Amino acid sequence: MKKICFSIFLIFISFVVALGQKLTPKEKAVFDEVAYHRYRIGEYEKIHKWIIPIRYKVIGDNSKYVLDEIDTTFSQLAKLTKLDIQKSQDDDEVNFVIALSADAEVLSQLSENTRKYANGFGGLAYKANKKSEIYRLERLFVISKYPSKTDVRYVIRKGIITSMGLFKRSESAPKSIFYSENNGKLKIDAFDSAIITAFYDEKIKPGMTKDEVETLFK
Repeated sequence: MKKICFSIFLIFISFVVALGQKLTPKEKAVFDEVAYHRYRIGEYEKIHKWIIPIRYKVIGDNSKYVLDEIDTTFSQLAKLTKLDIQKSQDDDEVNFVIALSADAEVLSQLSENTRKYANGFGGLAYKANKKSEIYRLERLFVISKYPSKTDVRYVIRKGIITSMGLFKRSESAPKSIFYSENNGKLKIDAFDSAIITAFYDEKIKPGMTKDEVETLFK
């Protein structure tokens, strides 16, 4: 009887993905909040994520603290997602553009969709194929609008992380980078790392719905 109770307790404590990635109930709840996204009107919400290598380019500002934040964030994400992520100046291979200014010269290098849906603080536009694989993304941060370097670092870090396909926001985890409000978080801690790693588990495929992914957590 004790062995049965202990087994039930372990199941309650953590959900296990097929390859062994564990999420606590709270991590799983945030995963469910942020992982599913509707790309086209009429579609089900489903997983959208990168499969191909990411080649990123930064335009509009060359402040060292900003470039360091971008490079550090991508370096951490490369380890968590197992994706090939590198900076590039070759426009033929660049598929992730980070713009740091709303100056006319910078905006002219962005797509019409990015310019169309941007607001005073920035914007986002991405392309995904019929398999829900993201293959191009542009992210605009108008860093001059933010009062401090800390605010700029926070916005950039959060924006890059969510651009990996975790587009939705959490309402239940105020200490997470995915929280809907500004919490100033500058570190990818164990909690957020677990969510990102689970999202990029190879068993979770682009195009999967919540019901399909749920079977992997049982």
